[in-house]
Amino acid sequence: MNTRELTPAESEKVNALKELNIDFELLYVTETGLTKSILDATAPISQLLKNKQIHDYDAQLFGTENKVMLSCIVLSNGAREETKSSLYRATARGDTRFWPGRFNKFASDGQVFALFVENSNIILLNLSDEHPLDTSDGSYFSEIVNRIDVDSNELIGTVGVGEDTKVENDESSESDLPSRFEVSSYGWDSDVEGLVKRLNRGDIKLPGFQRGFVWSLTEQSRFIESLILGLPVPNIFLAQDRDSKTLNIIDGQQRLKTLQRYLAGEFSISNSKKIHEDLRGCYFNSDVAKSSKSKVLDDADVRTLSDSVLHSIVIRPDPSADSSTYGNEYNNAVIQIFRRLNTSGKPLQPQEVRSCIFYGSLDDLLHELNGTANWRSLFGPKHSRYKDVEAILRFIALYEEHSDYKAPMPSFLDKYMEKNRNLSQERLNQLESLFVQTVTLLNNFDAKLFKTGGTFLLSKFDSVMVGVARALNAGVSLNEATLADKLKQLLSDEQYIRTTDEFINDTENVIGRVELSIKIFSGE
Repeated sequence: MNTRELTPAESEKVNALKELNIDFELLYVTETGLTKSILDATAPISQLLKNKQIHDYDAQLFGTENKVMLSCIVLSNGAREETKSSLYRATARGDTRFWPGRFNKFASDGQVFALFVENSNIILLNLSDEHPLDTSDGSYFSEIVNRIDVDSNELIGTVGVGEDTKVENDESSESDLPSRFEVSSYGWDSDVEGLVKRLNRGDIKLPGFQRGFVWSLTEQSRFIESLILGLPVPNIFLAQDRDSKTLNIIDGQQRLKTLQRYLAGEFSISNSKKIHEDLRGCYFNSDVAKSSKSKVLDDADVRTLSDSVLHSIVIRPDPSADSSTYGNEYNNAVIQIFRRLNTSGKPLQPQEVRSCIFYGSLDDLLHELNGTANWRSLFGPKHSRYKDVEAILRFIALYEEHSDYKAPMPSFLDKYMEKNRNLSQERLNQLESLFVQTVTLLNNFDAKLFKTGGTFLLSKFDSVMVGVARALNAGVSLNEATLADKLKQLLSDEQYIRTTDEFINDTENVIGRVELSIKIFSGE
């Protein structure tokens, strides 16, 4: 690794990073690396990415065809550039490499960059350019630092986590019957200041089926800007709690939490070029600004924002639709409204909705298992829309209840997750052990087992996984030769081929291929 002693100017920037408690590693740029468009992910850099849980080279297959793409931000020469960084292991020796797109434009031979992580973004800060590090409020650097301070668990889905693996079309020819519920509603207008006061008092609250603040700083800033500019914004949907008379948020969490956070001074408006220039970097007012030098809104803008009126629709659900297990907070009518509101416009995917509605110990387990190295090798990079999490749920649900499966698959998974959302620790441990054992065996056998042309085959995954897991649980020994023989037997079976030809989620197709797989792998 090429290293050199840092200059005083470079050391000054390094000390600033240390004072901010930012974990970073140094990247030394060489002419060879720039010419070949290759940077070495040194052992310290690889470990940093692994510790921050955004990439694990150890679990990655060799070759550029297995590269992972991550969002990357370069701060160099006073500019901020968003790009993508490819991370891969060289075919010959498995050397760990990465390359930020267009890096030649920002770096030159002999320069040193600091590499650190902001949530799921790789940040490359040029220590060698002639620009001093701008740590003032609203600067590109401070905007990133402010986001590092936010719990990354609250920012799921705000940034890219690599190119999504394509997943097999899992349509069914069978449809589900919609439920009918009786609800009444009324309109309610409130200004921003009043809404925030109610949020702070707990008069408006987040129910258990919602989770996670996912808006990026730019999205929050553009919403604030829209109100100041007098632009129309969508309605808020609330549900009245019959006992306490408080209001549960059904739809509008991101907007309401943004207002609460901004008025409390938790962030300043983004410095993005997408924001009106005179609003960039501004805190709400001097009372909540970080320092006396911080930019704040003009008094007129403060009044405009505070007096902006948001229209809410308040739902009064029928008590007969309350969940028998979880009470009125999980009123089935409210949940259906939440689902419908979140499957229009920019829709949430089914598993994203499930993680909101049926949050509990099972959902925690699914996300924990999703980080398993052997699973990541089988599926690929983490999917930005929870398709990988849904696949794990699919395996667990069919492993336990395949004989009771009834199409469509989304409804089956909904019901399973609702029924099992708060599993005992003993059962969670059993499912975890079974999943890890199964994916470890299959990944060691063939990491590309469930993929064809880069597409993840759900029909092959669910049948093989359940069949192998059932065999392992029954004490059947599956060595490499045995596994290869049984896989060949399954995949060449005419019944299996029919069940995976089309409409793979139809009732008979799912039950048929899973039962066939269980029979073959268990040697029945």
